[in-house]
Amino acid sequence: MNSLQDMFDPRQFRASGHALIDLLADRLADSLAGQGKVLQWRAPTTEDRRWQQPLPQMPALATAELLEKLRDDILPAGLAIHHPRNLGHQVAAPLPMAALCDLVAALTNQAMAVYETGPAATMIERQVIRWLNELIGWQGADGVLTSGGAQANLTALLAARQQTAGWDIWQHGTAAGPPLKILASEHAHYSVARAAGIMGLGVNAVVKVAADDQGRMDLAALAQAHRQTAANGARILAVVATAGCTPTGSIDPLQQIGTYCREHGLWLHVDGAHGASALLSKKHSAALRGIALADSVVWDGHKLLYMPATVSAVLFRKPEHSYSAFAQEASYLFQGDSSSDETFNTSYRTLECTKRMMGLKLWAAFSLYGVQAMGELVERVFATARLLADQLQAAEDFELLMPPQTNIVCFRYRSGNQAALRQDLVESGAFHLTQVKLGETIWLRTTIMNPFTAESDLDALLTSIRDLKA
Repeated sequence: MNSLQDMFDPRQFRASGHALIDLLADRLADSLAGQGKVLQWRAPTTEDRRWQQPLPQMPALATAELLEKLRDDILPAGLAIHHPRNLGHQVAAPLPMAALCDLVAALTNQAMAVYETGPAATMIERQVIRWLNELIGWQGADGVLTSGGAQANLTALLAARQQTAGWDIWQHGTAAGPPLKILASEHAHYSVARAAGIMGLGVNAVVKVAADDQGRMDLAALAQAHRQTAANGARILAVVATAGCTPTGSIDPLQQIGTYCREHGLWLHVDGAHGASALLSKKHSAALRGIALADSVVWDGHKLLYMPATVSAVLFRKPEHSYSAFAQEASYLFQGDSSSDETFNTSYRTLECTKRMMGLKLWAAFSLYGVQAMGELVERVFATARLLADQLQAAEDFELLMPPQTNIVCFRYRSGNQAALRQDLVESGAFHLTQVKLGETIWLRTTIMNPFTAESDLDALLTSIRDLKA
């Protein structure tokens, strides 16, 4: 039986940690080199049965056996996220040093509810927020880090609701005034509708604004939706524009939308979870011109900032708005006085009370590599996406949906069932990619997240699809 000392033994931690890093480094090297399958497909029902076992009442594994289990069973059964043929979801192939920073965050366990539970973590997060706001073009802005873009979008829309409703919703509820609506692109992330549901508005409170043939919100359609909504007696809570929508990677015309919102006194929220990282690149930042006109912006670190999941920033142009999403009294955490020290307690502004030290990995990445190198990662995957688009346009048996605006490419194989092709390809382990339905048409969808994905991998993708059909 393990003693208390054994469970917390620093020497054992050191030895196990060295062995674990060696194991992970081997896995990283193999994945980056494209060795093995992207995914060892197994039917989930079969896997569920295989993993079922009685709850251990006594030790079931020695440390060495646990490491063997990781090496031989757990890691091989996962998606090889650093594999150059992993082209599926908008999930980063994380920087190894960022992953090590997550280890620091895990062991030191700075809860960050209030300043005293994570002093250094609080200061690091504040610095990261200042850097991100600087990249947007804001001075004196504020914000917080939170667990994922869905929670970040919810936080921003809660703040918008409190600022734009015309009454204190936190105190009096949603029924104390006219109906509230959110105007959002038809390609807005599902988390916007989910936020409306959570806020008690109902998912029908999200008014879908039509996009053009390039997947970008149509300004005339926005104006029409605004007029119609107002004529129906509802109040606009916010306009949600997208910088890098999930289906196609398209970027809404932020300058035009921002100007319209300013002219009509509308809160503009930009969901830049995926595409805001284009601000790191001198080559691509112009696509986000106008983002500084927003009242709030969401930016995911675990996408094109190459962080381990999850870390998202919810940023506010006016710092006082960062306190509008929540209100609470909790004397065991918050002192409730007018001291400026209270502003360092991050739980005033987030859904989370216990909050992970998320800022360290971002602070380390910017400190180690700078904006230039981080921007080169973005430029590399954007360029690879354009290369794939060029190959698709040159191939008579493929159809390209649209030229990529970011690193997402949607296409079809002209003969064959797209969903079946995708499933066969994924189950083969040769590639991982997704699909999206636009209208009544299913498109194959690739997200180029790995800067090591090469032209030869793209060639192999098209060849594999042709071979599956054959």
